[in-house]
Amino acid sequence: MASSHSDALVLFGVTGDLAHKMIFPALYAMVKRGTLTAPIIGVAFPKWSLDRLHKRATDSIERLGGIDNERALQSLFVAVQVCQWRLQRSGHLYGD
Repeated sequence: MASSHSDALVLFGVTGDLAHKMIFPALYAMVKRGTLTAPIIGVAFPKWSLDRLHKRATDSIERLGGIDNERALQSLFVAVQVCQWRLQRSGHLYGD
């Protein structure tokens, strides 16, 4: 069976508790193993800067097991992009 690759990994709720407790440490482990090669698009309602998201991800990884590979952490940050979504009165989502 041929393997296929994703164009991107989209994470909805990237500023939430699940991302903080579970997803960021898992992504960090995948980068360390070399299995995460797609860009990551984080989607969230709060308008956070990329720097604020990086600080939250770093805190998450440090709390779960520590950072033992600074290069992998920086590679994870290169892969992460942020997209803020807003809910219009009509019920439709739009974002940047």
